[in-house]
Amino acid sequence: MLYLNSNKGLRLLLLTYTVQYCLFTQGLVAQEGVVFENPYKKTENASDDKSFTLYFSKQSSKISKSDLVQLQTAADFLNQNRNYEVYIQAHANEGKTATEDMRMSEKRSLEVERFFLIHFVEPNQIRRLFYGNSKLLNKTKEHQALNRRVEIRIQLIP
Repeated sequence: MLYLNSNKGLRLLLLTYTVQYCLFTQGLVAQEGVVFENPYKKTENASDDKSFTLYFSKQSSKISKSDLVQLQTAADFLNQNRNYEVYIQAHANEGKTATEDMRMSEKRSLEVERFFLIHFVEPNQIRRLFYGNSKLLNKTKEHQALNRRVEIRIQLIP
């Protein structure tokens, strides 16, 4: 696109246009895209804070197979983005003493930290905290399983 300036000079404005192609049963169909002024600028705002929660069986620090997929995705992200760090916040509610709950939450946090270290996350990117039963979501017996958790929070290093 060319625009005529009041000084009789020409000003060139470059716009890029994206077209997305989708495969349907009829064949390849083009969908209209969006006009961007800066094609190299990210189009979606990545959130600076990503978090998820892992749940554990009673008296166990073993990470379930379904949670390994989430941890692997987090480890891959941390490997590609060294300006992020991970907070591992472990909790336990095993129904016994506060000391035993503290030990169990420490074991759970160590297990998650070990996973990240095995998958080449830098030690300076890992922050490990364990609370025992001091920060329970719900103190009823029916909700003890929700209190046996490790909260993973990935955020930009300040």
